[in-house]
Amino acid sequence: MKRTMTIAAATLLLAGGCQKKQESAPAQSADSSAVGARSGMQPASTDMPADTLAAGPWHWVGTQTPVERIMVTSPGNYTLEFLADSSLAAQIDCNRGHGKYHVDGKAIRLGPMAVTRMMCPPGSMDAEFGKELDAARVWFMNADTLMLDLFADSGTMRFVR
Repeated sequence: MKRTMTIAAATLLLAGGCQKKQESAPAQSADSSAVGARSGMQPASTDMPADTLAAGPWHWVGTQTPVERIMVTSPGNYTLEFLADSSLAAQIDCNRGHGKYHVDGKAIRLGPMAVTRMMCPPGSMDAEFGKELDAARVWFMNADTLMLDLFADSGTMRFVR
């Protein structure tokens, strides 16, 4: 019993010491350059404004994943249009979708989207397109190509006007 109380008392002292140490640590700056320095990552470039997204419809031409390259044979069937009011219009092969998007620097979230549920013809990439849009987390431009990086390094979608 005495040993149990000693372990419990030591645990409380250690927990209290850790707590006090955390409280006395200097406050970290919320500056993005400080975050980049701590994580080893460089802050995202802000030379391309989010308005670039709203400059017309984007056609999906393909996705590069860690294991394959997906090529779209009919880019006109898979489009995104970012509207100035933060709404999103999508052509998903034989279906249409509408929802919202949110951009914070280079971070992006698409949806949720309301999508029609027509049955597309065999060979349609509608399910793949929708799944990838849901996984988009980062946007950037590579020349005139819009790139959407997907969650957990699972790929990068490519769009052209």
